[in-house]
Amino acid sequence: LYTWRSGVKHDAAKVMEFKREGTKLINGFGDVVEIEEDYVFPLLKSSDLGNGRVAIRKSVLVTQRHTGDDTSEIEQNAPKTWRYLMKHAEKLDGRRSSIYNNRPRFSVFGIGSYSFAPWKVAISGLYKRISFVAVPPSDDRPVMVDDTCYSIPCQSKEEADLILELLSSAQAQEFLE
Repeated sequence: LYTWRSGVKHDAAKVMEFKREGTKLINGFGDVVEIEEDYVFPLLKSSDLGNGRVAIRKSVLVTQRHTGDDTSEIEQNAPKTWRYLMKHAEKLDGRRSSIYNNRPRFSVFGIGSYSFAPWKVAISGLYKRISFVAVPPSDDRPVMVDDTCYSIPCQSKEEADLILELLSSAQAQEFLE
């Protein structure tokens, strides 16, 4: 979803990732954030998937539907979100990865129609144990996974269950090992 590992990982992640306390969003700096929910999605981290968890603990601000989309529309569509991004522009502009060169301001990486599929079969890319997880929508919203995860988009629970079953089969596990 985004690449924080290059440059100012921690500050950018603190801006874009939130925990929920009731109806409040809290960013990584501990600030209560008041932004429109249109651009906020449930988030599963690599550690969640690697440990078989699909309970949502975090949310993420997603500024685009596809890599390269113009982010300036946020100013009109979600003015509180735009003000929030502008407030933290220096931290976000400080991301050093070349991925962001010649891209709209506040771009995210690795985003596309697959990100917004209602169901996913996902895996952490950081764990040696190969363990796929079916990821359902949360509150009728597609769940995002972080940039250390891989996912297969699915349109239904049945599709996700089938793909999970196939990838978890002895033959697939033997091949992947």
